[in-house]
Amino acid sequence: MDTPPSPPGLVHLPAAPAPALPLPRLRAAAWFALVKPRLAAASTLTALAAYGAARPGWRPAEFLFLAIGTAAAAAGALALNQWLERAPDARMRRTRDRPLPRGELTAEAARTAGLLLGTGGVAVLAAGVNAAAALLAAATIAIYTIVYTPLKRRTRWATEVGAVSGALPALLGGAAAGDPWSPPAVALAALLWCWQLPHFFALGWRHRRDYRAAGFALLPAVDPTGARTAAWSFRYTVALLAASLLPVPLGAGGPIYLAGALPAGLLFGRAAARFLRAPGARDEAAGRLFGASLVYLPVILIALLMDRLVF
Repeated sequence: MDTPPSPPGLVHLPAAPAPALPLPRLRAAAWFALVKPRLAAASTLTALAAYGAARPGWRPAEFLFLAIGTAAAAAGALALNQWLERAPDARMRRTRDRPLPRGELTAEAARTAGLLLGTGGVAVLAAGVNAAAALLAAATIAIYTIVYTPLKRRTRWATEVGAVSGALPALLGGAAAGDPWSPPAVALAALLWCWQLPHFFALGWRHRRDYRAAGFALLPAVDPTGARTAAWSFRYTVALLAASLLPVPLGAGGPIYLAGALPAGLLFGRAAARFLRAPGARDEAAGRLFGASLVYLPVILIALLMDRLVF
């Protein structure tokens, strides 16, 4: 069976009715939702930003293969994640409208699509970029699906482990440029690892009841007051500020980058401090922290690329 019975004490929320769309459009929308295009695009842009910061010359074919391969690998990992989590997704209000809980796609179809996209992306990177980039893409898929996904039910530290898979696309971009350990790639990977944690904790606190209903052991789900969630969010924004300054001494960022990274980091940290100091209004403060996280990352990536283009 695709969906196991709910554990004792958990409420299985009924799937929302499917929208009244023609079947071809409904199926296309379901496939689109399966691969979480915004998250896949974020991973792809991260790899391209690291590649652009590390590569001194312009190689259009290599850039294109990197974009296609990274996007396919990321989409495959995200599809496999939805396949693996189809049962808990059906128990959470936030995720019960996804294609598998709604019955718009079968579990077998989602698994096949994830495997084809993931292996296809790795193959494109191996053929059009290099072996190091392909290996890093494969590692990203493995950590996200085989390690992070099951850990979410076992430990509050699963988020820190999962953040590794979100940071690896930066090293992938560096590998595509010839060196996965190039200063821009390493600095961006460290920055991304730190950024994901307050980003997720803010989102997780707002959906903590869903995570509890699904049986997840993530920090927002096991933190009754939000004090630990807010404290760790603040700590990671401090670490993020330090990590965001690394490109400057490493020679990967200059004055334009610094002019964007420093105020963005301080504003992000201020949002985290408000989350920490707002025990009576954590939901609102978490929403502001999450919004700040969405603004922060594009600012950093644009500043990094602009600095490399000008200098």
